Amino acid sequence: MSTSPRTARWPHCQVTPLLVLLSFLWMPLSALSATAQIIISADEANSPIDRTLLRAMFSMRLREWPDGRPVHVFVLSDEDEVTAVFCREQLGTYPYVMRSTWDRLVFTGTGLAPTLVRSEREMRERVRSTPGAIGYVRSGDTSEVRTSLPRLLVAALTGYPHG
Repeated sequence: MSTSPRTARWPHCQVTPLLVLLSFLWMPLSALSATAQIIISADEANSPIDRTLLRAMFSMRLREWPDGRPVHVFVLSDEDEVTAVFCREQLGTYPYVMRSTWDRLVFTGTGLAPTLVRSEREMRERVRSTPGAIGYVRSGDTSEVRTSLPRLLVAALTGYPHG
């Protein structure tokens, strides 16, 4: 009983959907491995940032850097993947919680919402050109930051282990 070469191999019509399915399953796993980095304007290079200070800045409760300069906070949209990662990893919360906090500040007249930018590229440009600015980008984008935007620094949280 011999089998022909055609019946011994998997049909292509079964392999292709399997590969497509596996690629869709892999996409969420790669999204989970993304991390976000804090970026600050170069004029705040000597300001230590810890998680408490970062939370206060992004919740708009802290309006000045330790040296007295005003803080200018830039954020991406709530739906952006980098925002979700940043909020979870660095702030220990979710984007909808931050949005609720900002909406409450604006509604009650006790504060302002952060400046919304449309892309990570715009985030880097606005943080670089605004004194006292702080924002966040995807971790893998630091090579572009360091070579083309010398006045932009990647900040690390003090007293907070990364890994």
